[in-house]
Amino acid sequence: MNLTINDNKNIQTLQSEFNAMFPFLRLMLTKAQTEGETSRNISVKQPFDEHTTLLAYKIASDAAPITIYPEMTVAELEHQFVQQYGLEPIILRKSGKVWIETSITDDWTLEEQNTQGELITRQMNERNKPS
Repeated sequence: MNLTINDNKNIQTLQSEFNAMFPFLRLMLTKAQTEGETSRNISVKQPFDEHTTLLAYKIASDAAPITIYPEMTVAELEHQFVQQYGLEPIILRKSGKVWIETSITDDWTLEEQNTQGELITRQMNERNKPS
């Protein structure tokens, strides 16, 4: 299953469709860092209005739609969004009851990230079940 991103899709719809495809991952979009910015701390990044379409951020007028697929790495997804929209996607992986940023594992595919999130969450849930 693939998810095609076109300019008329709003951020909320994109996030919902991404989460349906990868239930143990979350997609956040922030403005891409400019030269001189070094922080990847998501707490200082401001998310966008979820009802805004991606067309409002498009910077590459001749680019084809982005297709998200399970074998795509986080790094590839990041690169395409920065190049086409000037937006930096931040992928969060579920780890039990919390969501962690996948920045250390950007070379993993989205499918690997999702599978690891599922495994960790299930293990933690089993561990926390009353005996």
